[in-house]
Amino acid sequence: MTHEWTNIQIMECNADDGAVVTVFKQSDGAAQRYVLGNGQTVEYNTDGTFTIPETRANLSLMAF
Repeated sequence: MTHEWTNIQIMECNADDGAVVTVFKQSDGAAQRYVLGNGQTVEYNTDGTFTIPETRANLSLMAF
């Protein structure tokens, strides 16, 4: 079954290397997830940052 994800928040973040990365908070009505523009899932950390699992790059929130 395909989920219909809806963007509920868009956040601009700084990566470790200084790049600007957009993270989308999405919901399907029952669950939420955080993804990059290409659909790649990112981990939300308790300190308010995000981590890209494959590269272990940290993303710090700039604006939302």
